[in-house]
Amino acid sequence: MNSKKLFWLVAVALASLGLYFWLAVRYPLGPSLTEPRATWASMVEHTGLNAALHIGIYLALTLLYLTTLRLLAPSQWEATAKRRGQVLIIFTTWLACSGVLLAVAPGGDSHDIFDYLFRGRMMVEYQANPLADVPESLGLSVPYARYLAWRKNVDTYGPVWEASSAAVALSVRQSTRWLGWWGTAQPVCPKSPESCRLLMVYITGYRLLAILLTGFSGWFIASMVRRDHTPLVPMALAAWWLSPLTLLATAVGGHNDAVMLVLILLCWWLLQRQRPFLALLALILAAHVKLTALIWLPACALWIIWRWGWRLALKFGLTSAVSGLALSWLLYASFGGWQTLPRMLQERTDYLANSFWRILRAVLINQLGWPIGRAHRLSVSLPSWMFVAGALLMPLWMFNFRSKSWRSTPIPPAEADRKLWRSLTAISFLYLLIGSFWFQHWYALWLLAPAVLLPESWFTRSLLPWLMFGALCANVAMDFLLNTSLKTTPQILGYILVVIMIWGPALIAFIFRLRGQFPSSQIVR
Repeated sequence: MNSKKLFWLVAVALASLGLYFWLAVRYPLGPSLTEPRATWASMVEHTGLNAALHIGIYLALTLLYLTTLRLLAPSQWEATAKRRGQVLIIFTTWLACSGVLLAVAPGGDSHDIFDYLFRGRMMVEYQANPLADVPESLGLSVPYARYLAWRKNVDTYGPVWEASSAAVALSVRQSTRWLGWWGTAQPVCPKSPESCRLLMVYITGYRLLAILLTGFSGWFIASMVRRDHTPLVPMALAAWWLSPLTLLATAVGGHNDAVMLVLILLCWWLLQRQRPFLALLALILAAHVKLTALIWLPACALWIIWRWGWRLALKFGLTSAVSGLALSWLLYASFGGWQTLPRMLQERTDYLANSFWRILRAVLINQLGWPIGRAHRLSVSLPSWMFVAGALLMPLWMFNFRSKSWRSTPIPPAEADRKLWRSLTAISFLYLLIGSFWFQHWYALWLLAPAVLLPESWFTRSLLPWLMFGALCANVAMDFLLNTSLKTTPQILGYILVVIMIWGPALIAFIFRLRGQFPSSQIVR
């Protein structure tokens, strides 16, 4: 029986690999660089058929992903089945799919990777500060400036990411010098094949960093799941590594969320091992990649109080706060200090995208006649305050909050871990649903990271894959539609359509769940 299951597991893996290879052939990296700011839609004809074909690939990948999770359910294997074979297949599939996706053009995912490499070069080649200097200040004749998305803004990330980016840029320069590919005299890509080859190396460098850190994240996930329920390790790893969103966001987009999430998972790993001081420091470091990491701070802090009591929690909190402030000062010192933060935060709140709040802003301005500034402030502040309230109240409710000193019986470690994983998953979902006024498809990784720690839950196995499918489809569909039918329709219809596409598949899956079409179980049990 086990050999039959392994056969189907390999067959599903090969089918997934074939679909990713199809994407690589359809959107090759090299030819895409001949057109700065190219997208997947611009590389093929802007037709409904091409959009449907791409969405069909995503649908097939999602169904294969769901099949993999089903095949890896512990109930499907005899007790004597060896998990090493399953893990080996999962790991090999992840590496092979990531390798194939390295050949895919990044523009259809997003253009963020071009901003990463440009700002990495700013630090290494021009000794500029991306937290204080905007790319436009270097001029449009600087290599790869034409590929940028954010020319007039300072970078929105923290010093941990900037240091990582500089390390990638420096590594690319050193490796290409060793290969004899480095040169600054030739015309800038797309005018020079040599310059385009160098640009491909930069793109690959950032992608490899994301892939490597995603691998380390998998180790943390396996270690945490193994501590409480070893048979679920293969399913947890498959849920993380083989998710189409994970593969596309890392091996194609090279998103720096991989840096933040490996530190976040380190934080949770340390909490599980009763190292709250080090865990909070890891969380502080993650916030110095992206401030978004702070969405998990209330749940972690309340869990520490619930687990160890107020006295020890205050001790851990004060020592980590003092140490974190000192660490933050040191990290920001070489980037202009904390005074660079206000401008970055202000520029970040200037934009709304792919959320209910963008729809609200348009309605307030166009239908109700509100001033633009007032409507914008409400559309940013309302979700922020709603999320803050939810992030505090939800853990209190989920923990049935009583600190250690108020409880008569100790809590088993496995139960305490599961309560933390549930709380973190619920808060991530709450943030994406109502707290984020700026939503991009790879943000769903913030929800996937805690969810895979509960791989047997219906939420992880059945609902979350459809949310990720919707996010991916919205991205590619809007790419095609913005070049065709949406050019002549009111903007608010586009805003509504993208939100429906993101959340629609998950909502349909949830409705089927309520109607009893899925096996009865708690959503996040």
